[in-house]
Amino acid sequence: MSRRKLKSIDIDFFKKNKQLTFYLMMIIFLIALLISKLNFSYGSSTKAYISDNVLIHGKRIGTAEVISDTLLDTGSCISGQIINPTDVVIHQTGCIDVDAERMHESLKNANNDPYAGTSYSKYRKASWTITVGYDKIIQNVPLNWQAYAQGTQYGNLTGISIEICMYNNRYKQRQAYLNAIELYKILKNYQDGLGLKKHQDYNGKQCPEWLLQGRYDMTWDWFEEKCRE
Repeated sequence: MSRRKLKSIDIDFFKKNKQLTFYLMMIIFLIALLISKLNFSYGSSTKAYISDNVLIHGKRIGTAEVISDTLLDTGSCISGQIINPTDVVIHQTGCIDVDAERMHESLKNANNDPYAGTSYSKYRKASWTITVGYDKIIQNVPLNWQAYAQGTQYGNLTGISIEICMYNNRYKQRQAYLNAIELYKILKNYQDGLGLKKHQDYNGKQCPEWLLQGRYDMTWDWFEEKCRE
């Protein structure tokens, strides 16, 4: 049978079965539309959460509302130095039942104190990029600004530091962890190649304390595995 005759038979088949042809075309169209939407969603998901190194204010990550309209300026604890982050570094605040808003206020006060880090001040010369609580995620400085968090110069120049709040409530603590995990995934999509580290990896400090202790049966291994999912 010649190719011309085979082609004619194929065309005749579709002409005689117009309803079937219509349904096939609709199925092909819907599949193409679905693929297009999936590609668009993947490509735009990060843009929906971050713009120019700042989380978009008012968005929700996990169960937490993002607050990013109170970024701090340079001061005693914030140098404003631009960095090229290579890792997201996980910390825990060490302040029990102190929420993200109070942690932000504390950093603001320290940053405005010219004596922070000296014997004349009650504030340490310490800072961090983002605080994650069970209901709020507050960004302190842009993702590409240095923070004094990791305890080493190298760590401060390469790490996006996330402080996770600590609660005497298992539900709140788990939710804070889950919010931090979702945040890590968003940051990793925003900047391809970002690794995941803990504060301990830089200077040996027992931090993130409760994850290292396995409090509430949630460990660093559990946290890390959830971040890889």
